[in-house]
Amino acid sequence: MNYKDPKIQIIAFVVMLFMAASYLWYSKVFSVYAEKITAKKVQYEKELADLHSVKQKAATLDDLQREFDNLTMKYKRVELLLPETKEDESFLSQIHAAAQVTNSTVLDMTPMGPQTGDFYITNSYSLQVESSYHGLGKFFAKVANFPFIVNISDLDLKSRTVNGGDDKDTEKDVIATFRMLTYNVKQDAAG
Repeated sequence: MNYKDPKIQIIAFVVMLFMAASYLWYSKVFSVYAEKITAKKVQYEKELADLHSVKQKAATLDDLQREFDNLTMKYKRVELLLPETKEDESFLSQIHAAAQVTNSTVLDMTPMGPQTGDFYITNSYSLQVESSYHGLGKFFAKVANFPFIVNISDLDLKSRTVNGGDDKDTEKDVIATFRMLTYNVKQDAAG
């Protein structure tokens, strides 16, 4: 190869110029943008992972929101049956009215004290009622139809024979001892 030939010198010069331009382009443009592209790829992967995490949390949040709404609806339905405050006068008058209508006699009624639940307060009473068998059933039916929730538990029945003078004129009376529970909304749960 003859380096003095002008064509070879021009080709050599163009090749060197091309290599210098390539080096300058690589060092000044490509490597700078390659670092930016790498940084953007890392940022993209991070944001993609964050987006996936947010989507999972959103799905969980939707499930939690549905569960919360269902529980709120159930609570509202129960809350309609629970008075906001303990209403002893109303309760006593309803017990008295139920006893009068069913020809029953309330022999004893003792408050047992309140017990606190999650969002309600349970008011417990010990009652002793004297009535006929049918009258006692009617009394419990009246109690079941109170405009609030009432539970009866620990029922103990004792039979008593009352003679009206003649053995044929014998009426069976029953004395029922039981626990009655009423409920009202806890004040901090009502707000």
